[in-house]
Amino acid sequence: MIMLVTFLVIIEYRGDCDNDDDCVGDLKCFHRSRTEAVPGCLSGDSTFGQDTSRRDYCYRGATSSPTLSTSPTQLSNSTCAPTPAASPSPTGPATYIPGQNTLVEADLSLSTGLRAEVIAVSGQRVALSSGQVSAEPFHGKPDGAAVFVDECGGGWTYVSNSEKGDSSKYTGGVGALYFNARNEVIGYKMIQKKTRRNCSGGRTWWATWLTCEEVSGGGVYEVEPKNNNPSIKRKTLLGQNGRNGGAYEGVAYDNRFPDDVNFRPKFFLTEDAPKGPLERFQPSLQALADAKASGDYSNLLHIDPDGTAQTDYLVITPDTGINTQGTFIWTASLRDGRRNARAYFRNCEGIDVRNGMLYMTCKVDKLLFILDLDAMTYTQSSTIKGAFNDQPDQIASITGVNGDILYFCEDGIKGGESGRSGSGVHARDATGQGYTILQDESEKIKGETTGLAFSPDRKLMIVAYQHEGRIYKIWREDGRPFGGQMLDIRYHFDDTFAT
Repeated sequence: MIMLVTFLVIIEYRGDCDNDDDCVGDLKCFHRSRTEAVPGCLSGDSTFGQDTSRRDYCYRGATSSPTLSTSPTQLSNSTCAPTPAASPSPTGPATYIPGQNTLVEADLSLSTGLRAEVIAVSGQRVALSSGQVSAEPFHGKPDGAAVFVDECGGGWTYVSNSEKGDSSKYTGGVGALYFNARNEVIGYKMIQKKTRRNCSGGRTWWATWLTCEEVSGGGVYEVEPKNNNPSIKRKTLLGQNGRNGGAYEGVAYDNRFPDDVNFRPKFFLTEDAPKGPLERFQPSLQALADAKASGDYSNLLHIDPDGTAQTDYLVITPDTGINTQGTFIWTASLRDGRRNARAYFRNCEGIDVRNGMLYMTCKVDKLLFILDLDAMTYTQSSTIKGAFNDQPDQIASITGVNGDILYFCEDGIKGGESGRSGSGVHARDATGQGYTILQDESEKIKGETTGLAFSPDRKLMIVAYQHEGRIYKIWREDGRPFGGQMLDIRYHFDDTFAT
């Protein structure tokens, strides 16, 4: 009698397995008693799109099955433990071709030379490089984000807003993913709780995060990237001068000349409302002097000891006969600021400041405004064809003319084999050419992309798909860093890039 023996070798996130020998390569078998989350797996068996209780799955992890972290993910404020050395510089040929989308992986269409992996999913515990999983599940509806370098070097933190909640439900907040020098996830925790619908925000030059509540009566809160007291809220003075809060979106600052005693730093705040003004906030002179003298800026946006903190609002005046350019002033009148916003720039969201230029996107009329903060002039353009369409000089002013590209999130692009929105990460170069770096190619993901950021060594791109609560890491197969710059001006448009 002849016996035919078939050996089944199971690939990543497929089941059922009994031990590590059933898994291909260095994958391990993750044993489950019920339907516990499999580290790195979206939801059970990706072959059949379902999860089976007690089915064991192959996963990429440590030599033993992940366990719950014994600590409540409370990384101390002075987390400076030794981290693995960074990977050596690559020596092979460059393979990344922006805009040449040839690979579909993890439900994304990727440019040639890119790879993608989901590293966090809302409601699931985060798989850590140690083989453990985080004590807290990843937060829902991830939104605006930023990266902070550890004070001791090596590691870094990706902070991400949670847009959950509403005016009466305080279920939003801010979460933080912690990475080591090899760009491996080593921790996750919530660093701000009990806030509402945290949309976007902005970073400060002293390395804290400003998170905005996009609800009626919302506030702007300052959060430390390694905060261990997430229930304590530190509301800033931004958006509070006679406004009683608002549906706030994004924050950016202008501090180009920190050593110039005659230059006063400024913070800019957008509000996603039909008459939401663009606010400019200048901190108290006494608070600023104290912060500079001590090096401690923790109270700069919270106190006004000498009554010199100043809030004013944008008022633009289009040139006669040319409604795409003009001049602007700042007024102390909130009423004038609101009237001007309703007339010219409704529901503004994304905002960034670079080299004395302020970039602001407004979704209702699909407009990009560029304000020259020194000359007090502005231009506006339609975003129907994508950011900076027919504006290559603006790209060059940010990236230089050395061939770098400018990355940003844009939503609502038509196209893609799946017929879905094509939401993703896009770019333009200094000639004005547009590129789709990545976009959705599956019915499993939809809605807006947000939270675009790069690791300090620029070898990882991080981006969120909010509706499914996925955080992706994107990297170049050739091991090289991403070049170019990033602008935080996420918004929506209606057409593909012109080629």
